[in-house]
Amino acid sequence: MEGKSTHFLTTALAILIPFQAFLFTPVTVLANGLPQKFEANYTLEMFGITLAEATHKLEQTEKGLSMAVSSYPVGLLAFLYDGHVDIRSDIENDNGQLLLVNHDYNHSEDEEDTTVRYQIDWANNKKKGPAGNVTGLYKGEAIHINSDEPVWDPLSIQALIIINANEESASYKHGLLMKGELRHYVIENLGKETIEFNGTKMTALKTLVKEAERDRVIYVWMLPDYHNIPVKYEHWKNGDLTSTVLLQSVTFEDDGITNTLTLVDSTEEDDFEDW
Repeated sequence: MEGKSTHFLTTALAILIPFQAFLFTPVTVLANGLPQKFEANYTLEMFGITLAEATHKLEQTEKGLSMAVSSYPVGLLAFLYDGHVDIRSDIENDNGQLLLVNHDYNHSEDEEDTTVRYQIDWANNKKKGPAGNVTGLYKGEAIHINSDEPVWDPLSIQALIIINANEESASYKHGLLMKGELRHYVIENLGKETIEFNGTKMTALKTLVKEAERDRVIYVWMLPDYHNIPVKYEHWKNGDLTSTVLLQSVTFEDDGITNTLTLVDSTEEDDFEDW
């Protein structure tokens, strides 16, 4: 049976992987196109302790977007737990509408692997909107879900919140593939807010995400001056802050030019690298 320390670390990785990003419906591509290609590094803090790190990559493809993320424990916890999580999601641009088409999740822990895999086939119906047929595998169990609206996983939805961060919107519900089923979340853009990160004040766009059936709330802050890259996430449960995800650095490619934003530790000189 899984020990308490292992369960705690598994939970930490599970929190970091989704990056807690969700979006509105319908989902369309903005006039300025898809999100910029980037590679970002994040850390997860729980109870003031850094438990895990993750590298998140987004690339544009011929059909749309490909996203990948890998996370692993750090510090003393790395000596107690050697598990890691690797996720990949593919999104296609179908006449201006973004649709998740593939999702692969692998959690390696000691000598055991947990695999989750989804494939979504879409049949366009102009009168009724998209019709999705989700087939997949969740912990060895076959999954079959039909949906008349776009569905997402906790990674692919990351791209969509970046696209829609500037939009003023009422609250919406949206479905995510979670633990072999569709779970619904209420999402709302809260506008601009000044935040302080390692001693540096920044203007950020804030989004609220709330699980429809439970008292779990996530706040996401994004930087409009840096392609709306998420800089901070807070996860709240039953009114208590349970974890924080913080951006450490991000590298963008703009028209073949590589630019890097680094958020240095507060014990060092607080500044941004020019890009």
